[in-house]
Amino acid sequence: MAIQLGALLASVDQPAFALTGVNNPEDLSSVLIQSAIIAFWYFILMPPIIMNWVRIRLYKRKLLEMYTQFMFVFLFFPGILLWAPFLNFRKFPRDPTMKYPWSKPDLSKVKNGYLKYPWATPEDYDNV
Repeated sequence: MAIQLGALLASVDQPAFALTGVNNPEDLSSVLIQSAIIAFWYFILMPPIIMNWVRIRLYKRKLLEMYTQFMFVFLFFPGILLWAPFLNFRKFPRDPTMKYPWSKPDLSKVKNGYLKYPWATPEDYDNV
């Protein structure tokens, strides 16, 4: 029974695989141009936009927006990996008297205006 069914399916799908000559192949230059446009969009344009969007909305987002951000980070992960060493959105407290970035800061002059967590109150910083 299986052999007859296989023969029937093979006779039905054979015309679909038939060669009809040159079937309008795309030229190499148009394929390369389209690939370059997609690569530019995927590796150069979108990752900084996504990283900035995540930075701006990090503590304000709701569940659907967080899911969408994670989905875009997953989809554009290779591009984000390429941009990550160059885009650093973290804020560090700075001592204005430091001559070089690698100098040791005077902790009494560093203003720490960053929240410990999004719902922190001023009383949470009394022991700092």
